[in-house]
Amino acid sequence: MPLLTILITTFNRAIVLDVLLELLNSYQQKGLDFKVLISDDCSSDNTEEICKEWKTKMQGLAYIKTNGNLGMDNNFKNAYENFDTEYCWLLGDTRHISYEGLKSVLDVLSEAKHDALILRCRAEMSQKRMLYTNINALMNEQGWHITNNASCVIPKEFINPLLYHRHMGTTFLHMGLFVENLCQMEHFKVLYMGDVYITELNVPQFHKVGWTKHPFLNFGKLWYTFIMSLPNQIDVDIKHKVLLDHNKYTNIFALQNMPRFLYHYGDTYRNSYIQNRRFMHYVSNCPLFIYDIIIKYIPLQLYHYLASIYFVFKKRA
Repeated sequence: MPLLTILITTFNRAIVLDVLLELLNSYQQKGLDFKVLISDDCSSDNTEEICKEWKTKMQGLAYIKTNGNLGMDNNFKNAYENFDTEYCWLLGDTRHISYEGLKSVLDVLSEAKHDALILRCRAEMSQKRMLYTNINALMNEQGWHITNNASCVIPKEFINPLLYHRHMGTTFLHMGLFVENLCQMEHFKVLYMGDVYITELNVPQFHKVGWTKHPFLNFGKLWYTFIMSLPNQIDVDIKHKVLLDHNKYTNIFALQNMPRFLYHYGDTYRNSYIQNRRFMHYVSNCPLFIYDIIIKYIPLQLYHYLASIYFVFKKRA
């Protein structure tokens, strides 16, 4: 029986899913033993046909489909409730791990020395390996980083319906399961494997849209309410540091990026800021009046004008 199931939650990404399954199949052909479970949020493309084709080639590949488009968290829930190995890893459908990286993960799991693993998902993480036995130490260094669903390899006993129902709708369901289970444990050992780097799949025909359209909701309001709702085992000063760390390392609210986002997303981006403005001082050290000037008071037409000038000079260059 394999120790690990790779969970792939997907929706209308057949083109990139096909590339990922080809990659994982090649790892099985080289001798790695793991399962794959694909939870499809009722895609309207040819996802189901591609999965059925790969089931004839791959060992331990399972495909399940939701009854209607239920959204990200419910698709996660669907995956959680249908795997049967000792550990699961929510890789998703656009991430990539090397053969050597996955072999290293499976080797560590086979040692049965750790309760869970954290894999490196951001270039800003520098240390190679680190053992955590204290939740405040873990959150102090990893709290902003483990927002990446693909960072956490967790045991099956972490899938607690009471916990995942509490975090439904937060966009941080997987992180909630990980952190709250650790808070409930008297002792734990979590290994950070910084030598295993998870990156985005490079599929030229596919363009991924991330958090940039609604950052002030996802990493303003929802990020604040999620972190502050975590158990009291995590010190309040650590929670406030984690809130600020995400923007510090990801630059999601960097001023230099905002003209580009305002050009692309216009009123959607502006209204997201206005509706969630009151949470910004918790998640960014930048004074609110500067955000107000750039987002609220400068006309959108100016950003379109500046963009047109930029494209003209870029074309001439």
